[in-house]
Amino acid sequence: EAAASLGLLLFIILVMVIFGLFVSNSLSTVALQPLERMLQVVRERCAEIFKYTNELEPNDKIMEEEEEDNADNEQTSEFELLARVIAKLTAIVELSAPNEPDGEEEMTENQLIAMNWMQGSRLKRGGTRDRFRRVGSGEDSYSLEDCGVAELLEVIPVETKLSIDTELFNPVSASTEIRMALSAFMILSSEGSASWVRNNVDNANLIQFVAAIASLYPENPFHNFGHGVDVTWGVFRAMKDIRASRFLPTSSQFWLLIASLAHDTGHIGVNNQFLVETSHELALRYNDHSPLENLHCALLFQVCNEPEANIFAKVGKELYKEMRKGMITAILHTDITKHSEMTKELGMLYQMNSAAFDSDPTTVLRQSQSNTTLVINALLHFCDISNPMRPWELCCVLANLCLDEFFAQGDMEKQLGIPVQMLNDRDKVNRPNSQIGFIEFMIAPFCEVVVTMFPALDNYAGHLGSNIQKWFEEWKAEGTHPPDAVSKVRSRVDKVTVRCEQVTRESRGIKVIH
Repeated sequence: EAAASLGLLLFIILVMVIFGLFVSNSLSTVALQPLERMLQVVRERCAEIFKYTNELEPNDKIMEEEEEDNADNEQTSEFELLARVIAKLTAIVELSAPNEPDGEEEMTENQLIAMNWMQGSRLKRGGTRDRFRRVGSGEDSYSLEDCGVAELLEVIPVETKLSIDTELFNPVSASTEIRMALSAFMILSSEGSASWVRNNVDNANLIQFVAAIASLYPENPFHNFGHGVDVTWGVFRAMKDIRASRFLPTSSQFWLLIASLAHDTGHIGVNNQFLVETSHELALRYNDHSPLENLHCALLFQVCNEPEANIFAKVGKELYKEMRKGMITAILHTDITKHSEMTKELGMLYQMNSAAFDSDPTTVLRQSQSNTTLVINALLHFCDISNPMRPWELCCVLANLCLDEFFAQGDMEKQLGIPVQMLNDRDKVNRPNSQIGFIEFMIAPFCEVVVTMFPALDNYAGHLGSNIQKWFEEWKAEGTHPPDAVSKVRSRVDKVTVRCEQVTRESRGIKVIH
């Protein structure tokens, strides 16, 4: 009887083992194998997402770390891979998602200022005819056409020439003579294109070109020839700092300097919204699409069409077409309404290629013309709006000149009986507060992404973080504000300063390359 019981027990155990194996096999077939296939797909998709970035790593680095990378890939769980992918996709989604408030009634004054700059005022057309005419064509007080290059350089004071390599460069108070000499000097001596210019541009034509461009800038408070020279210096300096020769051809570096100098040629001291609202002849000519920027492009090539000022006379037909296309694209992208989209595109480019940008962006920028074009456009736009990112003494002067020009437009808008744009009413706009909002919503996001891509430009971020603090102190000192309001503004300002500090090389642990 005991043997029978033992045999029955063994039989039951055997049946349970067989049943367990059967169930295990069934579960594997029904659940585990599909799950394994799904996780394998996850691995493959994750690998595809990171493949492009991995391919951009230097070959020697890949060879040295190949075994370590393979081991890491084997040990990395699908959940860790998913976490990395989700983090990357989240950053991309944030860049793609609209960041404007749902309705104007929910916007703060600063958000409305930012919207006004990025999208243009949505003004109600009142049928007002154009009563504003361009006055004067600028004072051509000095001509360099009879000077040789040696004489040209002698025009520049020694201290001014030395300041070109510092952050203190300031053409605002310089004479037209010195501004023209500085322009020609930078074009002739730019590190990345000097040899190309020497072989392909006639010095006499260049000097005539600079003089002609200078004469076409009206004497506006801000958008004058001094601003054109200042932006040219910004591009001249930035190309050197980011070592643009790694990814930009010498001819491209030359024409980018030319575009910088001429990017506001003929500016009449009012913005595009004003031209459209008043049915100005420029708005009619260019169908309301970036009328000022189209004017700048047209005047640039009208000057070049004159034989004595044709700086492209020695350039082949195909290269000239390429250069002309690049200059037009870059200048058109200085329209402030392109700002928001450009910020998102730059952020997307960095997120998709962050590892490459953090090591060497050369491959990313060389392999795609669209990437190169985006960076060129961004460099010119960055320097065009760099006033808040300059040392405080210069930042303050430039900001007030710009606001003076806005207020003059506001006065005309009142006289014409059309809506006064938000930054243009001298009776309502608080200068320091307007700069805080402008920096917070417009400049800081763009500065962050450009400096993240090109850490060598982090001095701009440093100044920006410092300047918004100074504007806050000026705003606070101008009147008695409720403690709650001061606390809120301080919190906003501190956040911008922290964001600016986080993109610097010191915060990111990046070596400074001299």
